[in-house]
Amino acid sequence: MDYPACTSDLGYFDFKHKTSPRLKLSKKTVLFGMIMTVQQRVHVFRFEILLFALVMLLFNKMFVTDQNFYVDYVWPGNMLLLGLASVGVFKERGSFIRGLKNILFVLSLIIPLLAHLIFKDKTFSILAVSVYILYYGLIFEEVMQQITHRDEVTLSIVLGSFCGYLLLILIAVFSFLLVETLIPQSFFHTSHGNIPLLYNELTYFSMVTIASVGYGDITPANDTARLLSSFFGIAGQFYMVALVGIIISKFSNIK
Repeated sequence: MDYPACTSDLGYFDFKHKTSPRLKLSKKTVLFGMIMTVQQRVHVFRFEILLFALVMLLFNKMFVTDQNFYVDYVWPGNMLLLGLASVGVFKERGSFIRGLKNILFVLSLIIPLLAHLIFKDKTFSILAVSVYILYYGLIFEEVMQQITHRDEVTLSIVLGSFCGYLLLILIAVFSFLLVETLIPQSFFHTSHGNIPLLYNELTYFSMVTIASVGYGDITPANDTARLLSSFFGIAGQFYMVALVGIIISKFSNIK
């Protein structure tokens, strides 16, 4: 049976398939509007969500004693959570930054799912670690932009500052991991060749380095590792000094 077609103020309508281009466009518009609304609401609590994801990634190993369970399930879950939590942080900027952010975001979600395959190969490991350094560096830069351009000190500024500090630790972790992958045995007293164990050990090393605690149980073994450790130690101290200065100046402006 042939079905007629007609036109109206809604445009061409096909009775056989019961479709209309403008109706389809309207549905897409509504869906896009819903997505934008959710993204705007997430953006309001962006630092709370990001802080939760960072704390889970960096510290929940203390509650998981089974290394295999942590590597197979907890760590990939944490990385996925952090990737999703970073969505609300970004504001729309230039097309290049937006495109780079989207590519790195997708890769940051894929890598944990294929970690067992990726980290068995040195080349893939280098690429994966480099992706995380770039992506978390981009998030760190975005967080710094947002907390330094506010005119007053709020809870959001304080949480954002804490996020920035933990992001600096995370960038250090993957930077040290990249050095160890490129130059094996760059750190004494670490599990050479075992990336999951090495990741946990370098997370601890990054924390004590940036905090300038320096227990000495893990130490750099070559010039590259020593200089990189020194850089992050200086960066950690500068961050704290600069952060205190920014907060004090904002309080002064309020008065």
